[in-house]
Amino acid sequence: MMFIKIKDKFIKIMIFFIKKNFFIGFFLSAFFMFLYFFVLTNFFCSHYYYVYFCFLSISMQIFFYFKYFLGMRFSKKNIFIILSLVFISTIISIITIGSLWIFDHLHH
Repeated sequence: MMFIKIKDKFIKIMIFFIKKNFFIGFFLSAFFMFLYFFVLTNFFCSHYYYVYFCFLSISMQIFFYFKYFLGMRFSKKNIFIILSLVFISTIISIITIGSLWIFDHLHH
């Protein structure tokens, strides 16, 4: 009888945490982290397709971050916020790629 009460309490606690979006997002981000590790070590894919698979996984992970961690919905109401995040990420990626290119060419 005591075991059933503990089991019911455990199930209620697990259902409470599963309903929270950040726990779902955490598990999804952990899944993608392990997926990147296995893909980059050529465990799942051949050498030719892992770049495309990584870009697909990165775009899915960005979508999940918007949905679960930032709580953003893709609607007309949030279009300017989404566009500003895309613009900022584009600027950051240009600066990062440019810096890496400069460091690589200064090394020689």
